[in-house]
Amino acid sequence: MPVMTRCALCSAESAQHVLSSTSTFGPPDLDLRPNGPARWALQFQIQRCARCGYCAEQIGQRTPGARRAVESIVYRDVLENARMPELARQFFCAALVAEAAELRDQASSHFLSAAWACDDSGAAEQARICRDRAAEMLAKAIEWGDVPSESPVVHGVRADMLRRAGRYEDALAALDAVVAADADNEPTQAATVLAYIRELAESGDDTPHSVAEAFAAGD
Repeated sequence: MPVMTRCALCSAESAQHVLSSTSTFGPPDLDLRPNGPARWALQFQIQRCARCGYCAEQIGQRTPGARRAVESIVYRDVLENARMPELARQFFCAALVAEAAELRDQASSHFLSAAWACDDSGAAEQARICRDRAAEMLAKAIEWGDVPSESPVVHGVRADMLRRAGRYEDALAALDAVVAADADNEPTQAATVLAYIRELAESGDDTPHSVAEAFAAGD
C-alpha cells in the first residue's frame, strides 16, 4: 500500500510502498531466503527517495551517518551506474548506509538481499560481489558481538554465502570454526545442515539448495 513519506535527508515527499504483512511456506534456502509470498516481497522492503537517492527500510527515519554514506562516491556510483538490477542497487545502497552506521548485521542482510535480487535477474557475477560483501559484514558482526558468535545458524549462513560466491575454501574454514566451537555437543538439525553445506563446498557446488534438501541428504 503506497504511503506518502517525507525523506529524513532532503525532506522530499514521495509515495512509498509499505508491506503490512507477508508469509512463508516450507523450509528456506540454506542462506535463509524464504519461500512463499515472503520470497517475492523483496521489492517492498527498501524505500528510495527519488530526489536524493537515500535508500533504507524507512527513509522517513535518519540512520546515523546516512548523509555521509549517500553523498559518497561509492554510493552514487552503485545507485546510478552499477551493472546490477535496480532492486539490487537499492539493497546494496541500503547496506552501505547500514555499514556507515555500524549496523553490521543489518548491512549483511541487505547485501544478501541484493544478491537474491541479482539471482532473480541472472546477474551471476554481481550476485557473487554482493555475497562477498554480505559474508564480510557478517564476519564483522560476529567479531563485534552483534550476533551470537556461538550460533551454528549464523556460521552456517556465512559459510553458504561464501559457497555461493565460489569461495569454497573460505566456506570450509567457516564450517571448521563452528564445528570446533561446538565439538562437545550432540548432533542437531543444525549439524545436519552444516554437514550438507560442507558436502556442497567440497564438491565445488555454488548453486542454491534448500534446508529440506539438507535433511533429505542426511536421512
